[in-house]
Amino acid sequence: MKFSIDLPVQFRDIDVMGHVNNATYLQYMETARVELARRLGQVTEGFRTSFIIASARCEYKKPIRDERRITVSVWVSRIGDRSWDLDYSIRGPRKAEYAIGRTTQVAYDYKTRAAVQISGKLRRELAKYVEASVNFRQTG
Repeated sequence: MKFSIDLPVQFRDIDVMGHVNNATYLQYMETARVELARRLGQVTEGFRTSFIIASARCEYKKPIRDERRITVSVWVSRIGDRSWDLDYSIRGPRKAEYAIGRTTQVAYDYKTRAAVQISGKLRRELAKYVEASVNFRQTG
């Protein structure tokens, strides 16, 4: 199952080239990730999480120019022992796909400053959002 949120395209998101700045796509992904993490009970004490980000990838399909709102969908594409991948799709209201992405989250204990095993409870919650991986372009 995919988790989706609608976000406004803010004036501040637009760069001098007249489209959403490339770094903003990662912020859109972050917003969706945090909202999913809240739903899964991973965000406590304000914004404290039980994971860290090990990697982030974004592949741009087309520039966001004239949209007022976008939809960011996020889902789990892999669950390991200590980490899991979230995949993303950023689309406009007419279903145009602007970008896809992936982040790898690592279960983390901030007290010991070390990666930890994913709990059984979290594994069960993540499993509810498992879908197929996005297909990135082949490079090389």
